[in-house]
Amino acid sequence: MSNITMLDIEDLKKTKLAPFLNKALKHRAPDPAFHAMQGHNEDLAKSMYLAWGTVFNTGVIDHKLKEIIRVQLSRRAFCNY
Repeated sequence: MSNITMLDIEDLKKTKLAPFLNKALKHRAPDPAFHAMQGHNEDLAKSMYLAWGTVFNTGVIDHKLKEIIRVQLSRRAFCNY
């Protein structure tokens, strides 16, 4: 059973996370659940979003490896992603 409550996306759009959330919704990544879970701590959520963006949208990591990482994370979380 989860110990973290999921915050309402519409409520999060009223916080300083709004620009990150809107960008994620526009590009459909990361999943809104990313913000709904981490939005309890806005500074942490912002830092994690920036790190996620750096890893997955820039740099020299091959796209195939990124997909393998996504699938493995999904499987470990028992998500049907």
